[in-house]
Order: sequence, then C-alpha cells, then structure tokens
Amino acid sequence: MKVDPEETSIRFIKNAIELALTLGDFQKEIDDECTPETIASEAIKRIDRLVPFEASAIYFVDEQTSDLQLSVCRPADAKGRTQDEMTFMIENGFVAWSMRERRGIKVYSQDGSRQILLHVLATYARIRGVFIGIFPPPPAKIQDASLEILSIILRNAVNGLESLIYSTMMREQQKQLQGEVAHKTSLLLNYEKQLMQAQHMEAIAALAGGVAHRFNNSLQVLIGNIDLIKMVASNESEMLPHIERIYPVIEQMSQLTSKLLAYARGGTFVSSQTISLKELFREVMPAVKGSVKETVQLQVDVRDESSAVDVDLLQLRTVIQAIIANADEAIVDCGSIRISAQLFQWSEIPETAKSELVHGDYVCLRFDDDGSGMDEDTLRRLFEPFYSTKFEGRGLSMAAVSGIIKQHKGWIEVSSKVGQGTCVQVYLPKA
Repeated sequence: MKVDPEETSIRFIKNAIELALTLGDFQKEIDDECTPETIASEAIKRIDRLVPFEASAIYFVDEQTSDLQLSVCRPADAKGRTQDEMTFMIENGFVAWSMRERRGIKVYSQDGSRQILLHVLATYARIRGVFIGIFPPPPAKIQDASLEILSIILRNAVNGLESLIYSTMMREQQKQLQGEVAHKTSLLLNYEKQLMQAQHMEAIAALAGGVAHRFNNSLQVLIGNIDLIKMVASNESEMLPHIERIYPVIEQMSQLTSKLLAYARGGTFVSSQTISLKELFREVMPAVKGSVKETVQLQVDVRDESSAVDVDLLQLRTVIQAIIANADEAIVDCGSIRISAQLFQWSEIPETAKSELVHGDYVCLRFDDDGSGMDEDTLRRLFEPFYSTKFEGRGLSMAAVSGIIKQHKGWIEVSSKVGQGTCVQVYLPKA
C-alpha cells in the first residue's frame, strides 16, 4: 500500500499540535492553587515525554535577591552535578546569553563531554527563570519541532507561574481588604452604640436639669421661710432645736441639686486654673485619704509630675473623691486603690475616645481597685442619675463626674469585671 507523503505530513503536524496543546496546558494546576514548585515539576514531566534528557532542572529568579534558585531537579541525585554545570554556565556568560536570546541555546558542558540546552523562562514583561537540560552522550539529533514544543511548554509554565503570583497577591490583598472592612464595620457599630447612648444620656440630662431647677427654686423658698421662722421665734422657743435640725437636711438637698446641675449642664466652670499633677494630688489627697477605710491601702504613682491641666479645682476634687469613694465601697474587707497619672500623645489615645476629643496631648488619671467589680448591665448604666447598686452612691455621683469631665473637654472610660476589680481612666487635655 502506497503511503501518501502529504497525508503523513499533515498527520505529523496534527499530532505535534495536539501534543503541544496537551503538554502546554497548566490551567488545572493554577485552579488547584498550586505552588511554583508544582508548576516546575509539571513542566519537567512534560518535557521528559518530549526530549530524553539525562538530567534537567528549572531555576526561578528570587524576588528579593534576583539570584537563580533551584526549584526542581530530575533525577534528584543529579542535583549536585546540575548545580556545578549551572555555576559554570553563569560564570562563562552562557545564562546571560540565553536571557538575551529569549530562546533555547545549545552549549557544551564544562568537561566538553555533553551538550546542554539552556532556555530562559520569560514573559513579555520579565524573566522568571531558566531551564537547563543535559543531553546524554553521544549528542542525539533532536527534531526542531520538539524544541519548539519545549519552548511552548516553558512559555506556558512561566505564564502559569505569573498567574499564580498575581492570584496569590490578589488573595492577600482581598484578605487585607476584608480585615479592613471588618475593622471599619466594628468601629461604625461602636460609634452607633455611642450615639444611641449619648442620645439616651442627653434625654436624661434634660430631665435632670428641669427637675434640678424646679427643686432649687422650691428649696430657696423653703430656706427663706425657715429663716423667717427662726427670726420670729423667741430664743427660748421649743421650735429652735427642730429648726436647727432642718439646716443639715437643706444642705444635703442643696448638694444634691448641685450634682444634678453638674450632670445636666456638663459641669459649669466656676474658676479655671492651670495646675501641675504634683500640685493637684498635693491639694486633693489629704481630703481623700480621710474618706477611705483603714483596711484599704491608697497608692499614688505620678510618672510625669511636670504635666499640667486647666481645671476647676473644686470640681476635679469632686471627681477624684467620687471615684475613690466608689472604689472604697467596692472593697468589702481589705484591698488597695492605685492612682497613677501619665501623659499620652494623640497617637496613644484609644480609638474609641478620639471621636469624643479634640486633637492634642492628654493627661490620663487612672484609678485601679481590687474590689468586687461590676457586671455589664451595671457598667452600661453607671453614669445614669439615681441608678444605684448595692453600693450606695454609685448613681448620681458618677453622673456628676461624667458631666464635669465633659465640660473639661475630657473623656472617661470605665472597665470592670465581677470579682476582678474596676479601672477608671479620666483623660484631660494637657495645658
């Protein structure tokens, strides 16, 4: 049977194209999120089906040092020999030549006994590595078509590597973006909670202000009439002792009104003065020490005594006394209250506080106690007027504290856990 040369040629070309397409397809490996070593191994396997190399290897360019790093070598025991030949090729400029040519070149080994094929792995944009193949002796005749298919395999391998690098980069950027979105969402939810809490507190403040004004007006009328009764009563009158017992009650009611107004107005400045932390604690501590139980140890640690704040000293004394009184009441038997103060730069201020503060440096007064602590519900309602727990005074005093700190353009944060004590941090603008 006579063979048609033209048909044979067409069949050969068709088979060669199918082989090239099969050996050059790396899409499955990319879809499976492979590694660069996987792509190199697949390329070596497909080249072995095409050209009978004695040893072959793929080197990738290191992204950091730009050096050629061995990725895959076949067979594994030829690694040392391949490394030696590669060093010889680099030192004699053969690798640089293959990179310039961007195609396969044939050269002789360092002992001249074998031929070596060098082929660069490059895209249109950059060089990603080099293939080295060592032919067995004697030099075999390799079809040009086989070398063309080898070039296609390496070209597709480097394109697969490029896709892998960019897809990995995109995944990392996506993870980073998702993290940022989650962080921003958390901040927005936190701000929304703060806004709802602020609106709630504003409504309570308006109510407290109205009650305080009405109560104060009635109290002034009461005081005036009590004074008139005292004036007209004779010195021997049996009414005088009863009248005298009314005045301490009136004083307590007046203080209650002042606290309500301090909360409702945010604490109105009476007189502002610049005072250093050292002077502040020298002024406040004598009165504070006498108000705590003998079983409670009071410790003061002021790291930066030179820092100063602009404050109404009387109101700030009220703040410190109220916080320490609450800490003292929370300690059942014996314990300690630790007071510290230090300067914070704006970058060190908690993110949750920055939305409430003006840009600048702040002095932080911190109060730590090892008392019984508070649960989440108590902590959430701590600054509501007249909200109290079993510790008397945890309601209105802290509401007044919140108002005073806000008027001083500061911020207060309280953290507590049942059985683990309480931490109160008061941020005030540095003078």
